[in-house]
Amino acid sequence: MFWKKKGAGGKDGKDKKGGKPSREELIAQATANARAARERLGDETIQKMAAALQKQQQAQQAAKKQKEISPLEQAKARIRAMDKDKVADHIRLMIDEDE
Repeated sequence: MFWKKKGAGGKDGKDKKGGKPSREELIAQATANARAARERLGDETIQKMAAALQKQQQAQQAAKKQKEISPLEQAKARIRAMDKDKVADHIRLMIDEDE
């Protein structure tokens, strides 16, 4: 049907390198940018930023894990967090209602 032959590089015969940098050039540019940023900010600041990011990721993972807990376990955790005297009073009222 209608397809181009593999040997045809376009009307001009130019290579693909016209507009996009190659993978190696991108990697070299990224490493150069990282080195420049490290020199500007300093290792101590970068370590603080890394620690803050790690803490944030751990908090997100803990929140995600909390969402995965069953509703029964969530209810148990809420009851444990409540005032013990108030919970005991509610349980006594429920028992009295059943009798």
